[in-house]
Amino acid sequence: MIKKIKILGNFLNRVFSENLFHPLFVHFECTYRCNMKCSFCNIWKKNLFPKEASTLEFKKRLLECWDLGCLVVSYTGGEPLLREDLRELLKFSSERIGFYTGLVTNGLLLDKKIDEISKYIDFLAVSFDANDEKIFNKTRGTNAFKKIKKNIELVKQRGIDINIFSVITTETFKSINKTIDFAKSLEIPIHFSTVDSVPREFLEISDAEKLKYDDSEKILKKLEKEKTMYKKIHFEPDYFRFQSKGGFNKFIRCTSASTTISLKPDGSVSLPCPFFTLTSISKNTNLRNGLNTKKTRQVIKNCGKWNFCNKCSINCMYVVSLLNHPFYAVRWIKNKF
Repeated sequence: MIKKIKILGNFLNRVFSENLFHPLFVHFECTYRCNMKCSFCNIWKKNLFPKEASTLEFKKRLLECWDLGCLVVSYTGGEPLLREDLRELLKFSSERIGFYTGLVTNGLLLDKKIDEISKYIDFLAVSFDANDEKIFNKTRGTNAFKKIKKNIELVKQRGIDINIFSVITTETFKSINKTIDFAKSLEIPIHFSTVDSVPREFLEISDAEKLKYDDSEKILKKLEKEKTMYKKIHFEPDYFRFQSKGGFNKFIRCTSASTTISLKPDGSVSLPCPFFTLTSISKNTNLRNGLNTKKTRQVIKNCGKWNFCNKCSINCMYVVSLLNHPFYAVRWIKNKF
């Protein structure tokens, strides 16, 4: 709770600050390896980082991020549980440094890993899109429904806080009632979002576009109704509308380059965002020095203005970009409580 209050205070401080360069959030793609083949993702189609940084190299990077003022680190991938040193890295983030530490996983390995990592995680989320075996396995590209559902139940039985991240597509919306009932049965929070549109360089296009559910107002009405009966349903109406209007634009411009450190599996840092690289800071270059080069500062200044930014609607970049929009930022925070 103390960590949450600190993060919220610093977030609000950034919202009303004139100096928005100092980053707040570390988007840590600790591996591109994955044990699923999700239809709305394309990381698994081509591993751009087969040679990953060592534990020591990542620790050095995390310290540099903290020194810059970052307060939140989110471990993602690929599938982060595939890293054998994950426990050590989480412990370092949470206990040694003091980051508010999050982990997003597909849940396949939770039964083997949960005991060794749980005490070092402030926020644990498992991707679970549909409480329907056929729809789930089709969406995730693997026969994993029963295992993941069992693993979520296992974590809850052990008294560990866990959240469900559920992506709404044309298919998963069909089973939304059953998915909500599953969350209710375990009394755990469930966070709904729609399929993101996001550019990824040098990777094959995913099936995200054809999976999108077009009627955002219908989704919102459904979720608003369900939330009156189950308060642990979380969703962001402003984000749904942002997506339906085509994503980033001149009004809400992406500020990922000035708010987010995009830490890659090889220890490099990518700019302007985790999803598109115009320049990169190598793992052997001090992060503060790398961010202060003329080329990097130019990328930070022009963030959100490039053609590939148009219609991008990735949720995590939307959230940090609300630093320029206090009204929407406060509404986003309100939706989390």
